[in-house]
Formats: sequence, C-alpha cells, structure tokens
Amino acid sequence: MAVNVFDQLVPVGGTKNLRDIGGIATPEGLVVRPGVLFRSDTLHEAVVDDLARLDLACVVDFRSAAEVERRPDRLDGLDLRWVNLPVDNPRSAGSHLVGQEDLPEFRVEMIQHWLNRDFDAVGKMVDELSIDIAGDRVKRYQSFATDFAPVFAAFFAELVAAMGRPLLYHCEGGTDRTGVATALLLGVLGVEREAVMEDYLATNTVVADELEELRQLAPPSLWPIIGAQQQQMQAFLDHIDSECDGIDSYARSHLKLTDEAIAQLRSTYLAPA
Repeated sequence: MAVNVFDQLVPVGGTKNLRDIGGIATPEGLVVRPGVLFRSDTLHEAVVDDLARLDLACVVDFRSAAEVERRPDRLDGLDLRWVNLPVDNPRSAGSHLVGQEDLPEFRVEMIQHWLNRDFDAVGKMVDELSIDIAGDRVKRYQSFATDFAPVFAAFFAELVAAMGRPLLYHCEGGTDRTGVATALLLGVLGVEREAVMEDYLATNTVVADELEELRQLAPPSLWPIIGAQQQQMQAFLDHIDSECDGIDSYARSHLKLTDEAIAQLRSTYLAPA
C-alpha cells in the first residue's frame, strides 16, 4: 500500500522536505520502522527545538565543504553526532561536463549562481559551454553509484553503528544526493523498485509550489535539473543492475556490507506492518 507523503512530513520549522521514511513496505509484509530514519533538505534554518523532539543520535550531511561553510546546519545544543560525507567531487563524478582544467571552479560558480537564484547566469554558462543539462544529469546519477560508492559505504557504516537510534541524512534540497542515499537504503532493506521510485518522486509533491516558482524564474533549458526527475533515478537504478549485478551484489561489493550487517540493518530498521 502506498504511503501518503504528507503523513511522512515532519513539522520542523525552517525545513521544507524533512520526511520520516517509516511505513514504506517490503514484499514480505514488513515496513520501514517509523521514527528512526529521516531524509531532509538542509538544516541551515531549522528550528532547533523542533529537531530536539526527534531525539537524533546522528546527522549525516552529504554537502560539500563549501556548501557547509556557506549554510551550516543549525544544531546548537543538540547532543548528537554530526558527520560530513561530501558527494562533491566534480572531477571524478562530472568530468563529462566540460573538458577544462578549472571544472571545480565552474561547478562552484554554477552552484553559487543557482543558490542566489541568478538563473540567467546559470543559463549563460550552460549555453557557453554547450552543456546537455538533461544528459549530464543522467550521467551524474549513474556516477553516484560508482564514483561515490565509498561515501555511501561510510553512510551505511553510520546506519549500522546507530543501532536503530534516530538518524537524519540530508543534502541541500533533499532531492538528488539524499534521493540516491534513500534509494540505496530502501533497496538494501528489500523495498521494491516501484516504492523506491515513488519515494524519490514524492519530493515533487512536497515542494510543488517552490518548484513551480523555480520554473517561472528559470529558462526552460534548466528545467531538467529542477525537482526529482524519473529518468535520472531510473538511470541510477539501471546502472546498479547492469554494471553492479543488482542491489544485493552492490551492497556487498560497493557498500562493503557483510551478510551479517545486512541482516542487522533489516532487523533494526524493519518492523511488522
């Protein structure tokens, strides 16, 4: 049975896409345990008192050092472990973008323009460098599976170490990096692809008004990188199937999970429906 995304939303002031992934079902009749796994956008403006009610043991931040410095998580006074696992290496993950040596500076500049909502500047950069935005983003998602496998392996190590204590993970908007992390987590827990995709696309429902505002401001050439795009997650999942022999094999070869660790994750984070 599908989960109502609005039932998953957690009322933490200053966030837009903070969701409890509890309740998502596996084919065996189990569900992800509520109240222990939270996916989110940035916590830069989060209301600390609201976060405190989640009793978090750990927060994993997938943003780059530059993003963290610009908009640090607001966690003042909370007794938790904060871990930065940046998914931000453009030279390895996005080298298909452009063939120039200053690619990191290009990405930093582009992200800066995007965060400042200077979409004309982003569009100009895309046009000048003849970037296929849609094709690039698909390749980016494919690269998540391989280039950043060590980062996601470290994420799963945190999940194992948390032992069922509440854990929150996030990036900037809670869509791409957080979406991929959630897809891997749900896949390892045995959730079927249809439900994985449904959870990923739910971001479009949760922040629909904001996405529509972005489309009004941005040129159509940038629309393929606004919101969650099904073809991007499909490319990620297909890449794991074709290049890594499926999620079970990927969990062992790339995420470095033993059979015992997988069994622990499932016993910890799944419960009867």
